[in-house]
Parts: sequence; structure tokens; C-alpha cells
Amino acid sequence: MSNGEQCGCCAGIKVLTPVDELTPPGQTTLHYRVGTHGRFRESQLARLSGQPQLLGLSTRDADDPALALLDAWAGVLDVLSFYQERIANEGFLRTATERRSVLELGRSIGYELHPGVAASTFLAFSLETAPGAPLVARIDAGNKSQSIPGQDEQAQVFETLEPLNARAAWNALRLQAQEEVPPYWGARTLYLKGQNTRLQAGDPLLVVGDERLKNPGSENWDLRRVARLQVIAPVEPSADPLAGYTVVTLDRPLGEAVPHVEPAKANPRCFALRTKAALFGQAAPDWRAMPRSLRASYLGLDDEEQANISLHGQWPGFTLADVSDPPTRQATGSGLYGEYFEGIDLKTRKLSRTDATVDFDWGSASPDPTLTVDTFSVRWSGWLQIPESGTYSFFVTADDGVRLWLGGQLLINQWQVQGATEFSATLRELKAGQKLDLRLEYFENTGAAVVQLRWQGPGIARQIIPQSRLYPRDVHSVHLDASYPRLVTGSWLVLALPDYQELYQILDSREDARAAFTLSSKTTRLSLRGEQLRELFDQRLRETTAYGESIELPWATRPRSGLLGGHVLTLDELQPELEAGRWLSVSGYTLPDVAQNAAARQRLLAKDPLVAVEIARDGRVASLSFTDGARHEVLLGFASEVRRLQRNDSSGPRSRLELESDLQHAYLPLSVRINANVAPASHGDSQQMQVQPQILGSGDASQAFQRFLLLQKPLTYISSPTPSGIQSTLQVRVEGVRWREAPHLGELGPQDRAYLLRRGDDGRVTVQFGDGVHGSRLPTGQMNVQAFYRVGIGAAGNLGSGRISLLMSRPLGVKDVINPVPAAGGVDPEDRDRARQSAPLSVRTLDRIVSLRDFEDFAAAFVGVGKAQAVWLWDGERRLVHLTVSGAGGVGIDPGTALYRNLAAAIDAVRPAHQPLRLASGAVLRFGVTAKVRIHPDYQSAAVLSAVRSALEQAFGFAARSYGQPVSGSEVLAVMQRVPGVERVDLDSLQSDDGLSSSHVAGPDGRLRARGARWQSQQILAAQLLLLDPTAVTLTELGP
Repeated sequence: MSNGEQCGCCAGIKVLTPVDELTPPGQTTLHYRVGTHGRFRESQLARLSGQPQLLGLSTRDADDPALALLDAWAGVLDVLSFYQERIANEGFLRTATERRSVLELGRSIGYELHPGVAASTFLAFSLETAPGAPLVARIDAGNKSQSIPGQDEQAQVFETLEPLNARAAWNALRLQAQEEVPPYWGARTLYLKGQNTRLQAGDPLLVVGDERLKNPGSENWDLRRVARLQVIAPVEPSADPLAGYTVVTLDRPLGEAVPHVEPAKANPRCFALRTKAALFGQAAPDWRAMPRSLRASYLGLDDEEQANISLHGQWPGFTLADVSDPPTRQATGSGLYGEYFEGIDLKTRKLSRTDATVDFDWGSASPDPTLTVDTFSVRWSGWLQIPESGTYSFFVTADDGVRLWLGGQLLINQWQVQGATEFSATLRELKAGQKLDLRLEYFENTGAAVVQLRWQGPGIARQIIPQSRLYPRDVHSVHLDASYPRLVTGSWLVLALPDYQELYQILDSREDARAAFTLSSKTTRLSLRGEQLRELFDQRLRETTAYGESIELPWATRPRSGLLGGHVLTLDELQPELEAGRWLSVSGYTLPDVAQNAAARQRLLAKDPLVAVEIARDGRVASLSFTDGARHEVLLGFASEVRRLQRNDSSGPRSRLELESDLQHAYLPLSVRINANVAPASHGDSQQMQVQPQILGSGDASQAFQRFLLLQKPLTYISSPTPSGIQSTLQVRVEGVRWREAPHLGELGPQDRAYLLRRGDDGRVTVQFGDGVHGSRLPTGQMNVQAFYRVGIGAAGNLGSGRISLLMSRPLGVKDVINPVPAAGGVDPEDRDRARQSAPLSVRTLDRIVSLRDFEDFAAAFVGVGKAQAVWLWDGERRLVHLTVSGAGGVGIDPGTALYRNLAAAIDAVRPAHQPLRLASGAVLRFGVTAKVRIHPDYQSAAVLSAVRSALEQAFGFAARSYGQPVSGSEVLAVMQRVPGVERVDLDSLQSDDGLSSSHVAGPDGRLRARGARWQSQQILAAQLLLLDPTAVTLTELGP
């Protein structure tokens, strides 16, 4: 039997307000409503009986006017309590539901919802290579390229951010894919390419490098004789005449022991000297054995002077210099020896020739294609023969500087920049037949180039000095005893004595003729670059032998072993024009880290020498053959990345490129291609990504906090090395003076020319200026406020590599374009939920990094970073902070991207300089789920399975997981079981595959592991993020 006093059935109605407002911890809403309409009505009715004045009001009919009034006030209280609860919820960051509430709460702690950021990438251009196409193209900043949209996509336009000077030769640079066997000190064996080198025992071989090219005095060269030859056939038959190689054994080792001299090391090259020659005059008869009368006739002595013939004990002029110059009495004038130099200092000689006269008016042209039209100089030297005795005047007209010597006397010295001016000098008592040593030096700076040499004397009107009176002096040339057409310009020539030999480079080679020493024949006139030509060989014509016709024999090579990584790239050619700071796209085949490739990878990393690398046409597999006969079939992957060039060392035979950071992938060297026509680009459409000038309006000094609205939207923000990670592209100029953006007006003084940006919910941006106390007011003026900005932003620009391939603006010579790396970093404007997480991070760090948690919070608050984790690690030598980051959605952050570079720079600016830091992109692992689901009969199967799939994607997606967090079967079961309509779940397996190993676990006790950042196998590995692969979820309905 029940107790009537305790059941409450006779108690009547109760006061039900106010309701208990206690909110349990961890809730997303506050319980702040004191009552509802029904509770307020019941509470008012309960209180009627407690008021003596209202004892007469005994009716409880709803249509009674008094009760109707109470019902109306209950409605009012219901509305007020509802909005009171909403207002209370909007006052807290976790519970606020309106974007404006989150925005204002963030501003109260100095945080502004980020407006998003434009995606960035790199565009690689290729130039036309057809004959007649321009070899160089200028690609201006703002050049547009467009993606080819896929299904249900819109085309996205990207524009270059920097101007680019592109070259056709840089479309696909190759690496040094072969390994040479260079010469070294003490070596007696050379490896030369090909089987038919035409060498025989006793042939001379020259080994010389860039040391001698740069410095004629360098002794780093060797001339050796072939002692023995051994021909090695190629491993596989080939029609290539350079297949295989020849092993050459030398008569003595390379280099010298006393004094110690190394062989050539800078770009050493091997030449066969196939021509042996003598100097002109070597075949001259013995002077002393000739008849006296013949000697007198040669000297031009009459009968009375023959008594003095004993004073001439040898052929007169039997030297290199005199052979090169006309004999004293019998020659006819042929002009002056002219040496043409680059620059105005007469140092860098470009060519030499004999000029008939000095009568040149080149104007704005050049004396020779090898010289520029300005800043060159010339030296003419030789002899001037005087026809009649008397006084002679000499006139030189020059534009610019000129100097004239005659007979060792400096007559004119006007070595200065000047217009065309005539100068003169006079010499008296000159004798007929006399030959004066003549030297005329001239330089051209800019403008017209004019130089003329005239004279006036007995019986001679003022005129250009004729060719017949001028005799050249070729002090830098030798004459060989015959015509040798194969001794060409640029080749090497060795002059050898019995006790010495010297190396020269042929600057000019021409057929000539000489008549001297009773000899008359064609000769080969050589202009040489080198040292001690006169000192060693001038008096030793008969003893000197010349070895020339230098034919290069290339070094033998073999396929380069190893995998290309690190930060140094060696091209297979010389490209000195690649300047530091240029972006390079590096692409090629890689060996994925899978079990099938393990043995081959180990051998390549050990640099075991290779014989051949054969890549299949589809690029999926390759065959690697090693010198020990081993053969490995490997799987291939293809990768591309962009790095900035830090230094180009082109001092050797190949350009050595040093990158600012290491390559992310390891490539097969033979497959690597480098495109140096690369420019950074940013996302936007054909109109939006331009700098748009807009007249905002007129300043009014009487207005405080004057505002202007930008007409176009959305304003572009780009990644930058600031604590927030973004920077506006807006530039505001007032009366032509640029004002600066400030984060807060409250920090500004009265004279600070700054403005504040406010972004509305519709994406439009308002520019707000100060009030004269906090920030300067705008000066009064008509249309004096102007804005320059770009528009375009968001994740729509995040495209995969190779997606941007359509040129919208095509400069002359440009063939096509591609993005070698994905377009990344594009982030949509920050939403409400993301702001809840990001806002507190700004006050945790206060734009400085001290603790380990600060590293993590600073990186997580950086726009574009989706997740971050900082841990202490030991790298084998020291303790450091390892910071793992991922982009939005788990996308990796490549070290070559703007986001990575700016994040690293921003952290470095605020962290302790002494604290070692390693920044790395996180590794994403994917797992799949196979399960059977029993569905309640009242629910639709397809809908429930779709809901289960969605719940899994949400629970195990990027936003919900942390680095190093494992996945258990019980966790997966719990998520699936919570879906309405699910009666039972049979979890068959969880699967993950990282390429090297696979994991399969089943049941609630199964567990898939993800690793945190760690020191393993002598290297630091980034943290792993284990996420669900939506394509690997297999759900089937379980029958009853």
C-alpha cells in the first residue's frame, strides 16, 4: 500500500523556475535558460494560491482574461530566457555559434580570423627548339597559365610572380650520368673512349686542363709518349664508334717529382698530336759553307764592302722574330702588325692581323665580330721606311685615345676619351731608307671609332702613310716550314727542344709565304698564346720541333652509380649563365622503398659500379646491371621537386650547381632532367591576379576613423614569414605616399601613417584609418586615397602536379608550360570552428617561442599548417627540438614550398638562436577497414552503410587524429556501433601498408601502430599520422 504523504499526488502544482543552470564540464553549450514557457506558466499559477489578494481568483480556465495575461507573460519570459541563454553562449569561445561572436572574442585577445591565403606553385616553361626559333625569351611577371579542369571542376588560373629570362637550352638539362676515370699524379694509365683511337706506340699525347687555358704560365700539363695500347670492347655490341674504351700505358708517369708539379686537374683533357713540323729556316744552308760572293749578295754589299763580310758570322736575322718580320733590305711593305684587345687597357687580346694602313673609320661598327662595338683597343707595331731625307710631319686623327712612338720617341700622347681630334708631331733630319720603329696605340670608349695615321714630307703631300712604307713586326707568331692546314685556331701546339718543351695555344693560323736564307716557300703562320717564346726558341730555329694538330680523345666513362640526393648537381655540360637565386625543377625516376628494390638500393647506396641501366618504355620498371654480373629488376616511381640555386661553379668542364636545400627524393642519375626556366606563381583568375589600382576616395581630416571599402573581392593574402603566416597584397597610398598596415590602431601614435583592415562576412575588406590619437588622420584632398591590390584566394587553387598546362599568354618562343610540383598552400577563409582552436594559440605564445609547447602552438597557428607536434630528440650528437608539421587535410609540406620556407623563417625569428631545431613534414599512413554490419529492419540499408562510412571518415580523419596515435579495433567498432540503425558489427580486419611491410589485424583487440618522431638507423624520422583511407573501406550487410 502506498503512502499518500510521500507520493505527492495531493501537493498541487509547484514552482518550476528558476531551473538549475549547472553545466557539466566539456559541454559545447551552456545551460543558462532559467525556464521555458510551460515552466514559467506553471510557476505563476503555483504562486496565485500563495497571494492573499488573489484568493478570489479560483478559476484555472485558459480562456479567463487573468490567466491569459499570465500565459502572455510566460511567453515573454520564454523569449527573454531563450535570448539570455544565447547571449551567454555567444560570450564564450567554445560555445559561440555565430561567426561574428567568435570574431569579436578573438579580437578581444588580439586575434583576427585569417582571411585565407592563395595557393602557390612553380611553373616550368619550355621554349621552342625548332630552327629559327628564338633561343632566349623574356617572360614577364603576371604571365598567365590555366589548369585543364576535370569532372565537375572549374579552370584555375595562375600567374607568375617574378620576371623570368628563359632559354631553350635550359628546357631539360641533363646530369653527368657517366663517371670518368680522371688522370692523377703518378698515373701511367689513361682510359680513352672508343676502340679506334688511331694511336700507335711512340705517338705524343698531351694532357692539359683549364689551368693552362686560364694561365699561360701554368705548368699543370704533360706531354707523354704512348708505350703500349690495349683495346677493350664494349660489354654489348654497339654501332657507336665510341663504344668500348682503350687503355693507354705511357712512357713515364704524369706530373713531375722535382720540382713537384701536379698534372691537370681542372677539366683535364687528352689530345693526340698528329702533326710533326719544323720551323721555317731549319732547312737553310750552313752560312759559313756558302760562297763569299753569295753571302755578300745576300747582305747587299758591293765589292768595296766585301772586306767587312767577316763581321757576319751567321745568317742575319736567323731568329723567330726576324723570320716573322721582313728582312732588312729586300722586303716590300705590307702594313703594320695589329693586335686587337677587349677593353681599353690593351690586356685581353682577341685577334691579331696585318693591316695595310691605319685608315679606319668604323663608326658605330666593330673592327671584327670577336670585338664589341665599344670599349676595345688596338696596338699597331712595325717599321716605317723613310723614302727621302728631310723633315717629316706626322698626323694622327683619333676618337678616342691615341699614343704614337717613332724611333723609340713618344711623339703624341693623348690617352683620353675625346671626340675625333687631329694631333701632329715633327721629326727632322730623317735619312732616306731609314726604318723607324713604329708603335701606335689606340682605344675606343663609346660612340664613333676613328683612327688614321698620315704624314707629310719632302715631295709628299699630306696623305695616309701607304702600305709600301710599313713593315709589320710579328712578335707573337712563328712560321712553320710548310703549309699545315690542320693546325687550326684554338688547338694546342708543343714546341720541343732536346732539353725542353713548351705548350702554346694557337690563336690564329694562316697560310703565308716567306723568302729568306735562300729559301722560298709557303709557310704556316701561327699566332700563339703562351710564355717564353722568344726567350727559349728565338735563337734555336734548327733545334726546334713543333707538334700540333691536337685531336681530343675523350675520356672513357661508365654509368654513374649511386642515387642522386643531397644538394649538389653536376651537369653534363657547361652552363655558366645559370645565376644564383634561379629556381630549378628537378624530376626523374626514383626507387620506391619497397621490398623488391631493397637489394638494388643497397648496392646503389654503396656505389657499386654499374655496367648498364635499362628503363622500360612505360617507366614502371628498370634493369640494373653491375660489373660483377649481377642484374636486378626494380620498380620505379616518378617524382619532381623545385629547389633554388645557391651557387653555380662553372670553372670546370661541367657546371656544378649547389642548391639551397637537399633534394627530397633520391633519383637514378641517368633519368634526371632539370628545367631551369622556372618561376614562382600564385593562384587567381585572368582578371583577379593583377595589381588593380582603385581610387578609394577623398581624405577628410575632420573625420575620425575614416573608412573605405575595397570594390573587388576577395583580397589576396600570400604566405609570409610573419607570426600569423600571411601578408596582404594591399598597398594604400595617400597623396602618393605609401601607408602601412597595422594589426591594431591602439598601438599607433598620432603621426603614424597606418591603416587597419577589417574583413566582413561577405569577404569584402574595409580600410580604416586613425583618429589623430591612435594613427594619423587622412589629410583632406580630392581623390587622394588610392589602393593597389590583387584578388583571388582559397583552396580551389590546390592542384596536383602537371595540372596547369595551358598558356593563356604566350611570349615569343615559349612552347608550353607545366607545374612540376603541386599547387599547395591555398586555404579558404577561416571558419568559426577552426577559429575556436586557433585563437587561444596566439596568447599562448605571444609571438615568441620559449618552451617546447611554444614551438607546437606557434606552428599550429601559422596559416596553412593543419597540425603540428614538437618533441625532444637526440640526433646522436645533441638534443634538439623536432617539429613535425602537416598542411591542411594532411598534405605534406615540401621544403621547396613558400609555406615551408616562411614557417621556418618565422620560427627562427622568435626562437632562441642557440636551440637546435629540425623542421620536417609529417608522414601520413593510411589504413583500411573490412567489416560486416547487421542493420535494423526498420532502417534502409544503403543509408545506414553510408552513415557508417561517414562516421568512420569523421572519427579517423585528419582533424580528429594526432601524430603517433594508434588505431585499435575496439575504437573502430565503437564508432560504427554508435550509428543509428546498426545492430551488430563484425570487424574482419584493419589493414595498413607503408610500402615496405603490411599489417592486418582483426577483432576488437587488433591494433595498428603509428610512430612519433624518432632517432632510428642513424637518422631522424618524422612522426606518423595514421588516417583512414576512404577508398579502402569495405562494408557489407550481415544477414539475420
